[in-house]
Amino acid sequence: MDELSITCHGNEQNAKNFISLLEKKRFRFSLIISYTETSEIPGITIAGANKEFLKFTSPADAEYLSLGKCRCIDTIPMSPDGKPTPALLTKVSLNTAKIPHFVVNAGSMVLPDVSSFDALLQPGKNIAEAPAMTKEDVHNAVDFGRVIGKSLSKSIDCLVIGESIPGGTTTALSVLKGFGIDASVSSSMPKNPIEIKQKTVSSALKRIKSDDPFEIVANLGDPMIPVCTGML
Repeated sequence: MDELSITCHGNEQNAKNFISLLEKKRFRFSLIISYTETSEIPGITIAGANKEFLKFTSPADAEYLSLGKCRCIDTIPMSPDGKPTPALLTKVSLNTAKIPHFVVNAGSMVLPDVSSFDALLQPGKNIAEAPAMTKEDVHNAVDFGRVIGKSLSKSIDCLVIGESIPGGTTTALSVLKGFGIDASVSSSMPKNPIEIKQKTVSSALKRIKSDDPFEIVANLGDPMIPVCTGML
């Protein structure tokens, strides 16, 4: 292994110990693809050239990761100003480390043209206007994720979970706020449209009447979140 340079603000030895612990482990990467209509709010995301292309972002990422090319669109996903999908970095990393991967469809608007585990979920609704999904959907999503996670744990040491969902930082912020966590989120845009996200979240939070975690995720989240939770 080449000499590794680590910068971690006072915890360098802990980081080295952690990497040493993982060096001989068996890894697998999972890509959870999904969709939330929250992404269609003007100005909230640039994960697609326009509103019509947003639904292709996640399945195209899955196809590129598996095939090295996309089938549902004729190019890799890009932002309107030409920034390519982060799936480029993911694919290089997985290929370099020789880590196998699989795809989980957790409510993608468009089905990927590659093999995948299908949670049989509908895309999430716009949380500014309505609950993202039903409470029953959340329970089913967690149960589905739990089955996948338990099955994988028998043959690997480390499961890496990645996601592709336009508008996902907004639904993540909403769920964090719903659980009483005062946090902020990043953005794929040079200038984070945090004002639009906060306004969206404020509208969604008005529906919360209890501290039931399933109700909170159903109202404020997206289908990817409970599937990921179950896998963890």
